[in-house]
Amino acid sequence: MRICQVVPCFPYQEHLEGRPVEKGYHIGGVERHVFEISNALIKRGYSVTVLTTRSPAHNRYHEIDGIKIIRVPYGIPLYSSSIPFRIFEHFNPYEYDLIHAHTPNPTIADLVCLKNQGKIPFILTYHNDITKDGHVGKIISYIYNCTLGNFLLKNSNLIITTTRSYTEKSLSLNGFKHKIKIIPNGVNPLKFNKNIDEKKIRIHHSISLHSKIILFVGALEVYKGIEYLLKAFNQVLNYEMTSYLVIVGAGALSKQLKEMTVELGISDKVIFAGYVKDSDLPYYYSACDLFVLPSISEKEGFGIVQLEAMACEKPVISTNLAGVSEVDENEVASLHFLPKDSDALANVIIKLLEDEKLARKMGENGRKLVEEKYTWDKVAAMTERVYEETLI
Repeated sequence: MRICQVVPCFPYQEHLEGRPVEKGYHIGGVERHVFEISNALIKRGYSVTVLTTRSPAHNRYHEIDGIKIIRVPYGIPLYSSSIPFRIFEHFNPYEYDLIHAHTPNPTIADLVCLKNQGKIPFILTYHNDITKDGHVGKIISYIYNCTLGNFLLKNSNLIITTTRSYTEKSLSLNGFKHKIKIIPNGVNPLKFNKNIDEKKIRIHHSISLHSKIILFVGALEVYKGIEYLLKAFNQVLNYEMTSYLVIVGAGALSKQLKEMTVELGISDKVIFAGYVKDSDLPYYYSACDLFVLPSISEKEGFGIVQLEAMACEKPVISTNLAGVSEVDENEVASLHFLPKDSDALANVIIKLLEDEKLARKMGENGRKLVEEKYTWDKVAAMTERVYEETLI
């Protein structure tokens, strides 16, 4: 079967090696999801082509791990996405048996859907609602969701969402629930595991083996709620002065967050690791004592980083947002708190730092949960069944 995966941006080899191509060409959870599911589908015998945009500063066209990649010019920038009008020149629906598009940052999916016009079965993975910050952004989001967004959902043969709770809460998905299937995100349990040497990262950042490490991994953007994590960590230091907060990732708030650590007087205890190699990421999880995902917005629809931490047998703390909390709805491997509640977050962190037995048990439960539900092989098998159902 010939599958065309459609996604706004897609990793270059540089991204996988920890070298961002350029500011503004965003590689986050959705883009890495498409990379991983494409690899898993290739292993199951599918032919996979990724249709995406080209980084404006990058001219190379190439394959990665057997994935054929068609990169079209980035097009007209629009907020955090673009309108790649040249897609009409480069996309021929008859070259594929099935089209699988991904949103948010939807415009490339919209254009492919417009050109397809129902010729080839079209599946949409709706990772989370399309919302923009600011007054103007909210107006644009509303207009889009009522027009092109509705068109995209209406003209998808089937819609995939990653959690049930997010599906039920999303206003945009009302009226389309009859054609929704739930398929979660996944993680590679061979890449992320408890047997990775924790000393590498501690030595690199000069952190003692006796110090506790609290880890965050993700984009340094507003919706991640990192400012609340910094406020909570400031309180944690009153309890455990030798603790460190390690922040892995890059983004628009980098300078502001660093300035905030200085204002709080905790800059010597907060390490901004920046954008790291994919191969180094498991070492960061291995080195930490617990992982925190403090997201405050529905832009966070799942949180793959939770799975990476769980696979490494680390306890997780996350907000109780729909989608995010459903990853471990019984709280066997994670503890949930209200978004923006720094006091509650500080209390949960201290609880896990105090109770090593509980933290260890949660880590073990997390690994079991990953193996039962969240490996990419299991996700690919579920996706395969949806493909077959769509083609009947």
